[in-house]
Amino acid sequence: MTLFPEGIIALNIFEPRYLSMIKRHHLSGEPFGVVTLLQGFEVSLPEQSTSIASGGTLAKIIHFEELQPALFRIKGLGMQRFNITQRHPSVAGVERVDATLIKPDEEVPIPTELQKTADMLGKFIAHNQEQGLKLNEFPFSQPFRLDECGWVANRWAEMLNLERAQKLELLLETEPLSRLEKIKEIML
Repeated sequence: MTLFPEGIIALNIFEPRYLSMIKRHHLSGEPFGVVTLLQGFEVSLPEQSTSIASGGTLAKIIHFEELQPALFRIKGLGMQRFNITQRHPSVAGVERVDATLIKPDEEVPIPTELQKTADMLGKFIAHNQEQGLKLNEFPFSQPFRLDECGWVANRWAEMLNLERAQKLELLLETEPLSRLEKIKEIML
């Protein structure tokens, strides 16, 4: 899974290695990092090798529900992107890294030649609202900023069925206009 800023991630947490980490972050209000797995599986298997991306997104827990002592349901809000500068040995199966934050996207208006990508997203939102989808059920947070390159590109990047490497490339693209141009190319 690749999380973009202002995207929503819904997770069921049941692995012992993540239960204490999520509870700690929920109680402290501190964000945790979401990093795309390039190789391996999210549920750890014996003798499995994993490979993670070179960057990710901080997530803040916005909903926490303890369904059972060893089962949490959470929703996280994507915040700021980061680049991993150093990996450390995992502690109880949880990856530890040093990272530098990537500056948030500047507010770049949608140019005329890319307006169709924003219009299509607006139609998607309107259609889902007409079908009864509530605002808090959308896979991204409000307000809907259909006039900003970065916001529109991020929403498409989350929703399109892309390879992990493509999503990661879009996540780590620091120029909002360039990210939206890449989305348009993918959608053609």
